[in-house]
Amino acid sequence: MDLIDGILWIVAACLLATLAYKKLTENYGFWKKQNVPFVPPKPVVGSMEWKTMNKPLQEIETEWYNRYGRVYGRYEATSPVLSVGDPDILKNILSTDFQMFPNRRDLKFHDPVFDNTLFVLEGDAWSRVRNIVSPAFTTAKLKRMFPLLNECSDLLVERLNEVKNKADSIDCQEHYGGFVLSAIARCAFGMNISAIKDPKSVFVQKSKKLFNECLSWRTYLTILCPVLMKVFRLKLLNPETTDFYRNTIIQVLEERKKLNLIRDDFLQMLIDAEDANNNGADTICEKGSCKINTEPRLEKKGLTHDEMLSQSVTFFIAGYDATTSLISHISYRLAMHQNYQDMVVEELKRALNNHNGEMCYDALSEMKFLNAIIHECLRMCPAMVRHERRAEQDYLIQSRRIYLKKGTIVSIPVFAMHHDPQLYPEPEVFKPERFYPEELRPLTRYDYLPFGNGKRMCVGMRFVHVQVKLCIAKLLMKFQILPAPSTPETLGYTESRNVLTVNKVEVCLRERQLC
Repeated sequence: MDLIDGILWIVAACLLATLAYKKLTENYGFWKKQNVPFVPPKPVVGSMEWKTMNKPLQEIETEWYNRYGRVYGRYEATSPVLSVGDPDILKNILSTDFQMFPNRRDLKFHDPVFDNTLFVLEGDAWSRVRNIVSPAFTTAKLKRMFPLLNECSDLLVERLNEVKNKADSIDCQEHYGGFVLSAIARCAFGMNISAIKDPKSVFVQKSKKLFNECLSWRTYLTILCPVLMKVFRLKLLNPETTDFYRNTIIQVLEERKKLNLIRDDFLQMLIDAEDANNNGADTICEKGSCKINTEPRLEKKGLTHDEMLSQSVTFFIAGYDATTSLISHISYRLAMHQNYQDMVVEELKRALNNHNGEMCYDALSEMKFLNAIIHECLRMCPAMVRHERRAEQDYLIQSRRIYLKKGTIVSIPVFAMHHDPQLYPEPEVFKPERFYPEELRPLTRYDYLPFGNGKRMCVGMRFVHVQVKLCIAKLLMKFQILPAPSTPETLGYTESRNVLTVNKVEVCLRERQLC
């Protein structure tokens, strides 16, 4: 009997293993049946083998893009994912058929800050919050912010002037990071922080922890087993950083209420939107008298308290790494390409002469070649390696006859597209003339996606552009940017949780007399 029992146990185990294997691989024929090139999957991990998890995401994406083409399939655990790098198809997904792909991957993990960001919100909630936040970045609003940005950039120049006399080179990320945080604090929240004068301030240190690479395992868990993230209420972002900024915003709110302060800034706009929500109550007037309707509204018009805090916190933290990296990247390219730096300086002189020597919003707007420098740096190192959309209904890509089931993730390989020699000849060569004059390559094309495209394009894009452009212009008014002995011939990139930044950049500054 013992022998028979043992055999039965072995048979049962084999059957269970077979059933488990079939369950884990039942979707693995999805792309093959449609004749779509695909990355071969393995049970449990799908197309992402353990050995590739240690490689930077941009290298993996580019390798797959070059091997399988602009449109190919892969698997995340057991789920089919379609990678689309064809600009014509992307125009449909991001714009024409937006109603079929209005949302990103589901990343809600019981995190009150992250779950209420524009990046994660879906449907009516996303539309409502975006309509409230978008007016903060109109031309009129940016012009009103400009004097504050000017003050922050002047403080940065003053600080760098002190540092360059004490050291052979400057650490770009260290000093630009303080400028980025200070500019956000002043323009959005009316706060004066010491991040420029003290690059090791608590604001800078907390922000650096946000994309700590030791948390990258959470990213893989969201892909391989998102259920566990939700069951154990794990947070995708560093809780220490988000809590710090959340508490900072709460303190500012309490101070404004206590002193009855009203400012013309981003935070005040959010406060007004929260007040408009009024906890679901409306004022009803009948025959000359008014009363409060305490029945909850079916449609919210403003922001909930959590939504307000979330937009405030993400304004602080979302652009820190990306904007700091972009200014550092531009400094590197100008140091390594003095001819382009000279062209920007000549353009800067013309703009200043047109505006009585004043660096104002309109003067900055005239600097079209500096725009091209920024666009080329964003092409070479976009803030995100890839974007994503989720099919809300079954969908057929007509041009390729590819069928997508409801819930399928469409991955957009931004970095790989930006380094496709058919889209950008000599993609590893820095050539800002690709974007100059601007009419040669309209930024509405779907092969240039540093901020995405369509209705879910980054809402803060214009603020970042003005902030970066002004910073570089002010630096060039005072300094010539030169390579340092430690400046590498080739600039590398660091990827953490889909966010791409340039490696450490050090440059030398030589005082310039701008005549």
